Amino acid sequence: MSTDNSALKTSSNTEDLSHQMEVLRADMAKLMTTVSGDVTDGLDQAGRQISRVSRDARTAATNSVIDHPLAAMGIAVGVGLLLGLVARKG
Repeated sequence: MSTDNSALKTSSNTEDLSHQMEVLRADMAKLMTTVSGDVTDGLDQAGRQISRVSRDARTAATNSVIDHPLAAMGIAVGVGLLLGLVARKG
């Protein structure tokens, strides 16, 4: 009779473990859905912020060139000269 009782406990333990695994799988699926949504929201927000900062920087650069055209030309010539020297030595 103890053999039957042992087999019954093993079967019960196996069923309990199987049930716990199913619960764990369901919890993991919920967690993945939540994390995926949070990551997507974060990436969308970061993309909007990068776009806004990029637009602001472009506007500031454009306004700076319009306000100070000679300085902008001087900087462009200087950078071009430096790049030319570096490329020539390389």
